[in-house]
Amino acid sequence: MSLPIKVKFQSLSAILILFLLSSICYVQLNAQPQITVNQASYLEALKNYNLGNTALAEKQFREITLRDPSNDAAHYYIAVIHLRRGEIGKAEEAMLKAIKRDPSNSWYKQQLASIYTHLGKISKAVTLYNELREEHPGQSELYDALIELYIDSKEYSKAKEVLEDIERSVGVNEGTGLTRYNLMIFDGKQDEAFTYLVDFDRDFGTPRTATIIGDNYAAMQNDSLAERYYTKALTLAPDYVPASFGLAEVNRVKGHFDLYFERMYPFLANIDIDPFMKISYMKQILTNTRFVQTFLPQIDTMMTNMYTAHPEDSSIAYTHALFLVQSDRSGEALEVLLENLTRYPNSKEAHRQYLSLIYYLGMWEPMERKSEEALKVFRNDTDFMQFKGIAQLQLGRLDSSIATFKEILKYSKRDSTTTVNTLVTIGDINYRAGNKKEAYRYYRKTIKKEPRHLPALNNYAYFLGLDGKDLKKAYKMSKITIEEEPNNPTY
Repeated sequence: MSLPIKVKFQSLSAILILFLLSSICYVQLNAQPQITVNQASYLEALKNYNLGNTALAEKQFREITLRDPSNDAAHYYIAVIHLRRGEIGKAEEAMLKAIKRDPSNSWYKQQLASIYTHLGKISKAVTLYNELREEHPGQSELYDALIELYIDSKEYSKAKEVLEDIERSVGVNEGTGLTRYNLMIFDGKQDEAFTYLVDFDRDFGTPRTATIIGDNYAAMQNDSLAERYYTKALTLAPDYVPASFGLAEVNRVKGHFDLYFERMYPFLANIDIDPFMKISYMKQILTNTRFVQTFLPQIDTMMTNMYTAHPEDSSIAYTHALFLVQSDRSGEALEVLLENLTRYPNSKEAHRQYLSLIYYLGMWEPMERKSEEALKVFRNDTDFMQFKGIAQLQLGRLDSSIATFKEILKYSKRDSTTTVNTLVTIGDINYRAGNKKEAYRYYRKTIKKEPRHLPALNNYAYFLGLDGKDLKKAYKMSKITIEEEPNNPTY
């Protein structure tokens, strides 16, 4: 049963409307044949597939293939369901069955070629794409996929042949020009590629080609030529963001900071630009302490524009909050992180970032309360238990803090570092609480697990020295710490 591709991807509402219309026509005109059982079953299976009930849909599609062996679409959807589960081998099997029942369906073959690629059956994928290319010479996506396969296989000459076929079919354009440029880059012919692109841009220039040339000149530190090509790109398309960004960087390097900020403000405020790219860029800028100090108000505007453009992006919220802390505006940073935590209450990182800041600010009561809130979502999480235990310690609730750190031991058995650090912490808190015997017991436990754990050796030796007990033992432990870290004044 061959269905047009558009039918296969109709929304549920469209399918129901078609079903209702066909029913109305039958009742009113009595001229349309009644829908068959197999057709009704197919529509029901398709409905469940679109609703996300894939297990039920798969069962229904399989039942259809038994009742109606010629139904290619049922096999196709079974293949897609397997793909969703990552069952590539089973997807291949089902897609082959769909193609066997409808050999003329090019979409099925494209999907099978993609499956072959995932399975590493590159030669089969290449053969299939070549067959499709011969059958449908005007479909550019077939050429693109084939070129990508040849590039992955480092068969650049074959990729070039396919590219030349495209140029004969559709002519030379930006797409073919940049593909040829990239092919040369992949083939290690960087200088030849750049010369080609400059010549191409002279005759077929676009904002993208001019910007790439500008980027190349910027990398060569030839700011004048970089500026010329960025300006050319912006003349062709005044709102072309990559060129505007490139020109901003040229102005920064040249020290034309008014022009730099003039372009950077809208760049960071643009909601369509990848947030990750913005974060990476701003992190580089923030490492230049002198630049940040000199232009702090402008950097603040850049950070605010970035955060305002993507208020729901956690990574941007964390970067913005860190900048606010460094700018002595911890209160504003807390608001940013609390808003992010409120938006993502089930995010471990959102809790951790907020707790880290209130720990840095020494807000012990909120830290205990917020760590308990985090533990309601992430039960028995040792990181949040540590936040809680530290807060209790700082609040002078020593018994509660000891109990919390003992609780950590129950869930850190597979993490030796956490276990050892927790043991020594319990020893320290017990000594502070006046429980010397218990403190020494935990120091011994620590050293038994890690004989050269320097904080445990140092503290145990020091307290024994204060007590005037086991001084030879204390001397041996202290000697180890000095041998390991001779420049540590505490040891």
